[in-house]
Amino acid sequence: MQNLEMQNSKIIITAMICLALAAVLWLAARDGNIKNTGAPTMETARDGASAVAGEAGAAENQPAGAGKTAEAPVEILAFGDLLLDRYIKLYIDRNSPEYPFENIKEIFAGNDIVMANLEGSFTDFAPRPLDPDNTSFTFTPELAAMLKQTGFNLVNLANNHVQDFGRDGFAQSRACLEQNSIDHFGDYYNDRPALVKEANGQKIAFVGYHSLADPATAGTIEKIKQAREIADYIIVYTHWGAEYQNDFSKSQQAAGREFIDAGADAVLGSHPHVIQPVEIYKNKAIFYSLGNFLFDQIFSFEVRHGLGVKITFASNKIEYEMIPTQMKNFQVVPPDEAAKTLILQNLSAKSVASDDIKSQISSGKFTLFDN
Repeated sequence: MQNLEMQNSKIIITAMICLALAAVLWLAARDGNIKNTGAPTMETARDGASAVAGEAGAAENQPAGAGKTAEAPVEILAFGDLLLDRYIKLYIDRNSPEYPFENIKEIFAGNDIVMANLEGSFTDFAPRPLDPDNTSFTFTPELAAMLKQTGFNLVNLANNHVQDFGRDGFAQSRACLEQNSIDHFGDYYNDRPALVKEANGQKIAFVGYHSLADPATAGTIEKIKQAREIADYIIVYTHWGAEYQNDFSKSQQAAGREFIDAGADAVLGSHPHVIQPVEIYKNKAIFYSLGNFLFDQIFSFEVRHGLGVKITFASNKIEYEMIPTQMKNFQVVPPDEAAKTLILQNLSAKSVASDDIKSQISSGKFTLFDN
């Protein structure tokens, strides 16, 4: 009997312990001290809702077009006047065909298009006697291969020297450029249509304008409008203004603004042989003169220094990087820091732009965003 009572007591105690443990587990689960590894808890569901709302809010704050697949940027490196005759040719003959650019090779790398204003023609005509006063320029055809090897794949021919050896010389030069896979646009008479080049899925149109032969802008404006129908971007490269003048003229400004009004995205100038200011007109850049790039004029600081411009066309902006250059011993070299700073500060001070853009110019770069 006693044994039976003891067994019953053990059963009761065990049952009470089990009930107590069950109660503890229930309370713990109710208070959230045991994680639910099955369906999400209210807390995780609440966090999920917050994340979705945050993504929606972030999307509302993004600019229009964000999230769309954009074309890869197009990078264009442009320079001013380029000569391969007179003392430039003399120093090439003394050294090597690569001599003019051997100290600046790195700046040509990585660009989709590298261009300059070709001040003369590639012909088989004998060059004139070496004389600083000689202004009829012909280039040895073999030097076209040097330009291509350096990185140039485009030149402007809308200038006053492409006809130095007549139509025959101009025809020879075009054929030589084409044999070396260097594209070209423009001519002495402003007769040639726009050239459209494609890079990274974008179509870039190049229009030449030579004001010395014909200051009228109507034909160039028509070319810009036609190019606007097929091109993503348009660059007008001009040959205009007065030589050795540090400021642009009213006629340059009037023509440059007309080209922007017609649909150009950027205007680049040559012929003055010195750097002239930049104007930002309707959120587009007009570089009135890039000055000399490779030229044998050495009589002043202004003619010995030029300005390269790297233009990057991106999905909603155009970036400009200004690269000062210097002529030394009849080859292009990087200027020292003092000269570089002086060039950019002068450019900033004289440019027609907002204070913010002027500040960017003095640093060497500025960006124009789409309106």
